[in-house]
Amino acid sequence: MKPEGSNAGKIRKAAMLSCLLLCSVLLGGCWDRREVNDVAFVMGTGLDKEGDQYRVTMQIALPGQLGSSGSTGGGGGTKGTKSYYLDSKVGPSFRGASAEEQRGVSRTLNFSHRRVLLFGEALARDGISKMMDVLARIPQNRLSSLVVITKGASLDVLQADAPIEQYPAEMVRELNYAYMKNPRSIKLLMNSILLDGIDPVVPVMSLVKNGPATIKDKKTNIQVDGLAVFRKDRLTGMIDNHLSRFLLLGMGQAKETEIFIPSPKGSGYLSVHLIENSAQIKPYIRGNDIRMTVQLNCNGNVREDETTFDISNGENLKWLEQQTAKEIEKELGEVIRVIQQKYHSDALGLGRAIIMSRPDEWKRIKSQWEQLYPKVEVVIDPIVHIENIGAVTKPFGIKKEQVQNE
Repeated sequence: MKPEGSNAGKIRKAAMLSCLLLCSVLLGGCWDRREVNDVAFVMGTGLDKEGDQYRVTMQIALPGQLGSSGSTGGGGGTKGTKSYYLDSKVGPSFRGASAEEQRGVSRTLNFSHRRVLLFGEALARDGISKMMDVLARIPQNRLSSLVVITKGASLDVLQADAPIEQYPAEMVRELNYAYMKNPRSIKLLMNSILLDGIDPVVPVMSLVKNGPATIKDKKTNIQVDGLAVFRKDRLTGMIDNHLSRFLLLGMGQAKETEIFIPSPKGSGYLSVHLIENSAQIKPYIRGNDIRMTVQLNCNGNVREDETTFDISNGENLKWLEQQTAKEIEKELGEVIRVIQQKYHSDALGLGRAIIMSRPDEWKRIKSQWEQLYPKVEVVIDPIVHIENIGAVTKPFGIKKEQVQNE
């Protein structure tokens, strides 16, 4: 008769063996694998309106062309090959056009690496909200992708040579980060569409040629052309490059702003480069009389002095700070009038300032805000501090007797 302990040991060994066999089943993690060679990575997408249809253009990376011998960036190698491939199809919706594109691409489209989403001007004027559903519904889409509006068709911008970067989509992304402190991602754009008291503002980009007609072998490039302002999800207007710099200041989103002040005597300009800026909006409400104060704090330095004006003098430097503040007050006031009276877009978020500081008042005026907003009086209160005038104290190349101290 066998001892009872030996049977128990056999049972334990059988149980351990069974567990090991079950664990081995879990190790088979490659059953649904997808080889990199079977995937097409989409780097950027453009959406345009064509009649009652939508055109979707995808910029797909070609890894085989990256870093090739004789590579010239976005233009690819010396044989004219490119580091990307464009595919463009038309469909009844964003997803419908994308499905059409998949039928013509031998690899599975993958959107997890998409950096930018470009909306053509015509589509943006028609409204963009309905285009956004698929981006949130499918997790592979990144809500951190940056959004821009293009002058004309987005297809044209995605076809740019953009020789500095490997893909035009990458150049669009880098321009965004150089232009705004917090570029408009899909998430930020949708937040401003859905929130009360604020309307979206998105950079505008266009296709340009690099220089005059006399340059040989000209390339097409991409540039920032200002800001697109919305009323909810519809584009209502565009602010030109000059005024857009001051609108960004009012939003507290200016990355780097340069302001040119004319000389108090003679000709020439002084260039003040603002390297830091912050903005705060304070509302004053009495009945339907609504006033707003936009308080700005800006720090900067002098980049150029092509005048004979001596800014090393303390009083003269103070004058330059005051003139810079006056220029900000004038230009920001102008752009606020444009977005209020012409485009009816609350790009600065005046309504949002009321919601945050006076929620009871917002409940009272919310239903009338569209009528009240164009009449809101906005006061600009800028403070400018120049921290550095550069490596030279007096105008370089000007004789001492020509320098103006007053």
